[in-house]
Amino acid sequence: MFCRMDPIIVDLTSENPVYEMSSACMECYREGTTRLMLTSIPYFKEIIVSSFSCEHCNNFNSSVQPASTHAAKGVRYTLTASNITDLNRQVIKSEFATITVPEIDLEIPREAQKGSSSTVEGFLTKTRDGLLDKQPERREVCPDIAEQIDKFCSRLDNLLLVETPFTFILEDPTGNSFVENPNAPEADPFLKTEHYIRSKDDEDLLGITEIKEAQDDEGEEKPQVVQNEESEVITFEAMCNACGKEAVCNMKEVQIPFFKKILLMANICDHCGYKDSEVKSAGGIAEKGQRIKLKMTDSDMDLDRDILKSETASVNILELGVQLTSGALGGRFTTIEGLLNQVKDQLESVNPFSLGDSATRSSASKMSEVIQGIQDIIDHKKLVELIVEDPAGNSYIQNVYAPDEDPNLTVEFYERTEEDNDELGITDMKTEGYEEDAS
Repeated sequence: MFCRMDPIIVDLTSENPVYEMSSACMECYREGTTRLMLTSIPYFKEIIVSSFSCEHCNNFNSSVQPASTHAAKGVRYTLTASNITDLNRQVIKSEFATITVPEIDLEIPREAQKGSSSTVEGFLTKTRDGLLDKQPERREVCPDIAEQIDKFCSRLDNLLLVETPFTFILEDPTGNSFVENPNAPEADPFLKTEHYIRSKDDEDLLGITEIKEAQDDEGEEKPQVVQNEESEVITFEAMCNACGKEAVCNMKEVQIPFFKKILLMANICDHCGYKDSEVKSAGGIAEKGQRIKLKMTDSDMDLDRDILKSETASVNILELGVQLTSGALGGRFTTIEGLLNQVKDQLESVNPFSLGDSATRSSASKMSEVIQGIQDIIDHKKLVELIVEDPAGNSYIQNVYAPDEDPNLTVEFYERTEEDNDELGITDMKTEGYEEDAS
């Protein structure tokens, strides 16, 4: 039985309480022991670490489960491994995540190695060991299949030597998986992180569809779309990204002076208290990409500037080596000070292996210096140049001298690359020839 000790969620230290309970062994069906620790990876999220051992047959296994709910979006990490160092990157794979290596047609399904924390090499090596586990029996019963497995494992061994670069893709619809960026807070040129909206199949897999249907079957009166003429706020039914229950979304169209219209969206859940806000452009994608540079000269004035960072924009502070990709913060309409606070919070949570007990001394020192540098900007102790780059052209920093020109603010327009167009979905857009298709 559990011996309840408070607090349940504790820091990741050796003094953490560990709960033990008796459970059946799935190998010999005798009594074994499950050990459970509820903890949190520093600056990442809360997790449940569990292990099972059987003293009768020596069966042992362990797993890692997120103690928090699903993230708002799914996540896809694409790592181009080019040297042995890349094999040592830490990886967290949730129970719903899949790993693929296209070069050798390898796929580690969500059922395999689920709830695991290891390295890139660790996941690939465990896959190889699993394939080789029953090879002596296969060679006796199915020699052709055993030969194919031997050949595949040989290819896997060559891959682990990293004689040529290969692609390691981790995709998780829950958004709770992770691949280490050893260069954090700088962008990693070999690691691409994409946040995506879950599909209907993803929602079915995670049980979100059942939650929606159960709520609909309750027969409760649902909030209708209501427009308040005075405030022009539109309220409609939504689903909470934290607990999956019914929530309310408030949306309002706002005209930013000397820029364009935007949509402010705020989600509120009365069940769990979760709140979230997001900004979206009310218009389409601009003709060209946009790069906005603000050279700070007066902390009082510059920190109070309004800023619109669209969900497709990245944020760079070159003096500190900070590079946050477009998916890091989503869409935000705030002040420069507010954005810097969000950047600081993001850096403290984005990489669990750069801070805390799991970090190396050099990476922890580097990240701490960057976070302190951002705090110095907020505390009016440091002036930097802030760069917001948006291939969709929907971001904005307030010109405090408007309608006159701002001497410290420059806006550059550039031609998007093919990769930019592909990420924005422009490549696959079809705007002509519908009449011919219909006929």
